[in-house]
Amino acid sequence: MHKMDRKHTTTGRLYWALGEISYHILHEEPPPGFDCGREEQNAFLYGHAWADLQDRLSTTYLFFIQGRLAAFAAVVMAGLVLGRKERGQIRFKHVGALKLCQLGVDRRFAGKGLGRFIVGFMTAFAWDVGREVACRYVTLDAQPELVGWYEGRGFVRNRTMQAQRIEEAQRFGRTPEQVPVSMRFDLREDRRLRLA
Repeated sequence: MHKMDRKHTTTGRLYWALGEISYHILHEEPPPGFDCGREEQNAFLYGHAWADLQDRLSTTYLFFIQGRLAAFAAVVMAGLVLGRKERGQIRFKHVGALKLCQLGVDRRFAGKGLGRFIVGFMTAFAWDVGREVACRYVTLDAQPELVGWYEGRGFVRNRTMQAQRIEEAQRFGRTPEQVPVSMRFDLREDRRLRLA
């Protein structure tokens, strides 16, 4: 179990002292009792996280406050496809990224800055990884109602990838408005995530 310290902190307000927050990579089935109020995230944690970690498909971090499971985040290595206009000076179409593929905050800890803190923690982690293996972006798929929240923290929409998703959704008869929105945070342009 790792305690949070200054090395892991980012700016922003938390309702807890850093010494109260600890984390570790999932090393067995997750403890019972977690509920973030979103069935997809709960089902991932209890139905897939441990098996996916063993199969090297994703790595799940558990975050505890005063010994209680308060949140989790799962990450994977990913490549981001950028359109010509999105690339700017980048000469590659495919760019290295760390994808935050799942994030859940237990209802008991919701609304107190923990989700914001974990996104910042994972962004700092991606920055560290990027010194060893090229990683330019943090990506995620935001539920449509959360896009504004992520934009407020410096994420932008991946227009090329989103257009591909909408096209695929329409091909399979799904409603485009309900398709999660592909987003990215540029580690080179913004070294620190906006947490306010």
